[in-house]
Amino acid sequence: MNTNEEQLIKDLKRHAKDHTPTLQPHSFFNDRFQVTCFYVKNHEDLLLSVRSLLYLCKRILDPEDDMEKAPEWIEKDYIRQALSIANRLMPLGDEALLDHINSFYQKEN
Repeated sequence: MNTNEEQLIKDLKRHAKDHTPTLQPHSFFNDRFQVTCFYVKNHEDLLLSVRSLLYLCKRILDPEDDMEKAPEWIEKDYIRQALSIANRLMPLGDEALLDHINSFYQKEN
């Protein structure tokens, strides 16, 4: 094993426990992963999340459609909800693992 591989293994062992992986193997679908850090409070929160995303997509596709236009304060809630969803889906700590692997490959090349 070369020194670059030894350094990668040492870095991975050191950082193995300091992050929460975002993707976990799915228990039912063997070839799929599930997002562990996405959560909702209840069914209402889930429906608001989906509705927010759908509304924003429709507004982007057809900004002139006044039939679906919500009041400005509701649009702000939809945007806030969409940003909350994006924040929940962002990898938590996975970046450290990817940084070490990237560094390894850069040194190898």
